[in-house]
Amino acid sequence: MTAPPLDDPELLPFKLDLIGRRVLWLRLSSEQRRTAAFLDERALPKDAQGAWLPLGSLLEAPRIAAPDAAAIFHIGHCGSTLLSRLLDSWPQVQGLREPQPLRTLAEAWTMLATPQSRLDPVEASGLLRALWLRWSRTLPPATRSVVKANSGCNGLIAPLLEQTPALRAIVLDQPLRPYLATLLKAPGSVLDAAHAAGERLGDLQARGLAEGVALHALSLPQQCAMGWLAEQVRFAALAAADERVLRLSFESLLAHPQATLQAIAAHLSLPPGGVDAALASPAWNRYSKAEDHHYGRDDRAHDLALAMRRHRDGIDAGVAWVEACMRRHPALQGLVTA
Repeated sequence: MTAPPLDDPELLPFKLDLIGRRVLWLRLSSEQRRTAAFLDERALPKDAQGAWLPLGSLLEAPRIAAPDAAAIFHIGHCGSTLLSRLLDSWPQVQGLREPQPLRTLAEAWTMLATPQSRLDPVEASGLLRALWLRWSRTLPPATRSVVKANSGCNGLIAPLLEQTPALRAIVLDQPLRPYLATLLKAPGSVLDAAHAAGERLGDLQARGLAEGVALHALSLPQQCAMGWLAEQVRFAALAAADERVLRLSFESLLAHPQATLQAIAAHLSLPPGGVDAALASPAWNRYSKAEDHHYGRDDRAHDLALAMRRHRDGIDAGVAWVEACMRRHPALQGLVTA
């Protein structure tokens, strides 16, 4: 791959290598960005144009004035990709789904206070801001970028809000039972949740909850349920403290799509006329991570009902763990519903 100039508007930071202290810059067209469900190796073009440059190139890259990108953070496997694709219905929106550097930085963030950290805290903060500024830059006809993060990146919400005053964020989740059913019907989804469980447990315990809980003592369904509880607490605290955060449930999007999309458009300052296009989007009837597969509302409902039956024991175990935690901490009663 050849090294394009950093003022190339198609150039995106595509991958971070913190050991080698370098960043992969990659040229991606507007169409390549739109079609990608994940901005990682799966989106790598066959004729990729870009280059590995020193990590400092992120801080040195030209900064073009642009509105700060909005953000979608979520609990995982809760319709966030569908929501991102619905927002693509607005012609001025550029959707960037799960850029890999954000996940790399989120994983590094949990280590910043330790001697094992590969990043200085000040440097890490600068990299987060530099990445967000670059992802905020759009390609015509888009004028506003919306970054959908990976579900393991929720530890970055607070620092991103702190350093980005104009940020507007959506945090998306769903009730516990359908969440567990969705995870347990797909082993890969369980592993995603388990991968994020350590950070989620740490956040829960930092808030004075789940004291004495050790990850190794929890079954996988319990780890998933614990992670759900942690994100419920985190999302509720963020939304209560900051009007820039809009908290939504995937069930609301499915049951009341027009009202929910209107609320989202207002929160992100998007023209309300785009709601009609979003309601008519073919994304409703496609599997959002692979759009060539038909997958509509009836398919979702059928799969969910089947998973509820097949994985009832695991779901019950996860729900019981959350209910026990809520009994120990009555303040949670008004916050979450298992």
